Amino acid sequence: MIDWALVALLSIVLVLVALIVGGVAAALPDPAAPHWADRCRRGGKAFTGTLTALIAFVGMIVLVWGALR
Repeated sequence: MIDWALVALLSIVLVLVALIVGGVAAALPDPAAPHWADRCRRGGKAFTGTLTALIAFVGMIVLVWGALR
């Protein structure tokens, strides 16, 4: 039970990290993309890419943890 609670806590923290990365990417000024929709799109791509990488990381941890138990 505690194992899954730790995985859930790690997942929540990593989603918050992905939200921060997406927000920072959207907030950074970019002369090539002056329109707000372009900046939102860039933030969405950063969020999606970060979240995908972090989900793969958590999945890898869970698989290795399960194999070692």
